[in-house]
Amino acid sequence: MIFARASSAGRRPFRAALSVSCAAMVLGTLSARAQETEWPCIQRKVVTLTAAQMWDGPDVDALTGWQDDAEMGRLIKLLVSRAYPMEKASESLERWLKAQPEPERDERLKLLFAGVLKTINDERALIMAGIERFQRRQRELSARIQEQGAALGALRETSASDEKARAALGAAEDRYKWDARFFAERQDAIPYACEIPVQIEQRAFDLARAIRGLMKD
Repeated sequence: MIFARASSAGRRPFRAALSVSCAAMVLGTLSARAQETEWPCIQRKVVTLTAAQMWDGPDVDALTGWQDDAEMGRLIKLLVSRAYPMEKASESLERWLKAQPEPERDERLKLLFAGVLKTINDERALIMAGIERFQRRQRELSARIQEQGAALGALRETSASDEKARAALGAAEDRYKWDARFFAERQDAIPYACEIPVQIEQRAFDLARAIRGLMKD
C-alpha cells in the first residue's frame, strides 16, 4: 500500500486547527480536478512504457521465453529493483552475460530486456492504480467534508436560539477540523507518490541503455 491511513491514536488536540475558509479552498480545488480525471499528478499519465520509447534495438513485444528461465527471472528481479544501485545492476548484467554462449548473447539480451520491460510495466501499473485509488478516496473525503461544512453553517445559524444546536456545534466543528486536516495531510503526500512512476520509468530507460550497450547488432 502506498499510503498509510492515520491511526486513531494520533488524534491528539491540534496545535493549530485549519480554518474553515482554508479547508474549503483545498477541497474546492480537488473537486474541480476530480471532475476531470482520477489521475492527480502533474506528470502526464503514460499507461504503458514501450521498447520503442527507450531503445533502437529489435522489437521485443512478442518475446516471452524469459518467463521459463529461472536464472533470467532472478536477474530481472534484481535489475528492476530501485533499491539496487544502477552501478551494481550493470555489474550483475555484465557477469551474467559473460556466462552466456557468445553466439547467443544478443538473443539472450533481447529476451532479458523483454522481461525487464514487462516486469517494470507491471510494477508501474500497480503503483499508478494505487495513486488513482488514493485520489478517489480523497474525492470521497472531500465530499464528506463539504457536507459537514454545510451542516456547520446551518448549526451556526440556529445556535443563537437553539440550545441543542449550541451543544452540537462544538463537536461538529472538531470533527470538521479533524477531517479537513487529515484530508490536507493526505493531499500533501500526493506529489511524493507521483514521483514513484517517474523513478520507475527512469530505471527502465537506464536498463534499456545498459542492455542495448552490450549488444553487438
